[in-house]
Amino acid sequence: MLIYMAIVLKRSESVHKRADARFVRFSSDFGVRAYFGFRISGFGSYCALFAALLALLSPARAANPVVAWGAGVILDTNDNNDYGQSIIPAGLTNATLVAGGWRHSLALKANGTLQGWGDKTLNQTSFPAKSNYVAIACGYLFSLALQTNGTVVAAGDDAYGQTAVPATLSNVVAVACGWYHGLALRSDGRVVAWGTSTNPAVIAKNDNIDYGQSLVPAGLTNVVAIAAGGWHSLALKADGTLTGWGRNDYSQATAPPGLSNVVAIAAGAADSLALEANGRLVAWGDNTYGQTNVPGNLTNGILAIASGGWHNLVLKTNGTVVAWGAGGGASPYVDYGQTNVPAGLTNVIQIAAGLLNSLALVGSGPPKVKAPLALAGEGTNGFVAQWPTRPGRVYRLEYNAALTNPVWTAFPLQAGLGGTNRFVDPTRSAAQRFYRVSQW
Repeated sequence: MLIYMAIVLKRSESVHKRADARFVRFSSDFGVRAYFGFRISGFGSYCALFAALLALLSPARAANPVVAWGAGVILDTNDNNDYGQSIIPAGLTNATLVAGGWRHSLALKANGTLQGWGDKTLNQTSFPAKSNYVAIACGYLFSLALQTNGTVVAAGDDAYGQTAVPATLSNVVAVACGWYHGLALRSDGRVVAWGTSTNPAVIAKNDNIDYGQSLVPAGLTNVVAIAAGGWHSLALKADGTLTGWGRNDYSQATAPPGLSNVVAIAAGAADSLALEANGRLVAWGDNTYGQTNVPGNLTNGILAIASGGWHNLVLKTNGTVVAWGAGGGASPYVDYGQTNVPAGLTNVIQIAAGLLNSLALVGSGPPKVKAPLALAGEGTNGFVAQWPTRPGRVYRLEYNAALTNPVWTAFPLQAGLGGTNRFVDPTRSAAQRFYRVSQW
């Protein structure tokens, strides 16, 4: 999600001992975008300008940082949907990211390890015991985890090849799970997909599983975010446009007319969500359970979005959660209270939607906007900046010769490491350059 949040540094705040600080501001599409600029001493007119596109959220508190509701709040052997996926393990602490599947849930901890709960009959939460994970995603009966070296590990059901991660897949910065397929976003802005079938002849059989959701459109490039639904896939491009493929019987893979300047996407079983830079939230596709009826009060202050099977979630900048769609009705299959947000739930810093449940990561306070630029200046290999990042997010360093130029030159995408990422421009020159770091 491209975060448009104001980060304003006081003149007295030091960014780097070699930098002479000054403010530079200009208007933005969504709220206030503040920039902090400085001139590097002894490097001519080489300037650094960082866009406040990061919302660094307050850290999760040590005790009970995860809250879940919906299916799985009990373990009911007589109900095929209640496998305890909403019963948070007593020893789970220091979570930095949560994800939900059909009957299982997964958490990434601050030390880079994973902890899963709920249905484990197909080992869908059984990952190698490592401490180098930086992002996670859950599908119907499988899960994906991204490692710091840019490779992907899968666990769980492989009936449709959904855990058969391509052997040559590398340089990955983000992952997403559909019901029976996986997606990976590479640092070069290209998308790789697997699971179900990549054979058009098989897709033509219409076995209710294969709809071409693993057939990435030819020529798709410059992607900055991905989302996977039940049987469809979405890709957000850097220019704010959306590309979809796979099952489209409810037009869920087709961007609605007028959709533009998109900054975040999510996909459900057969519906899709997109947040525009102006704060408008758009939903389309299947509306059987009201999942595309966006609440009228959601006109601003949206920090993150998530889609489950037939329900959607929004995290607001004040740390509260809004939910709608299936969950409050009487259907024995889809209504499990997943849209009944617990009373008093505040200080939420991350949300996730499972098929029939919802999860929230709680912090010590509401989402905070900070300006934590640790270092910026001339390095051995060019311009260097260090910036704290969050797991599950994607970042990119960009530069421009002039703020009036709408086209920014971008470097490869990076996965948030949960610590400090290092951004480098090896193409430095004596000419003035303005920089920004974008987050999705």
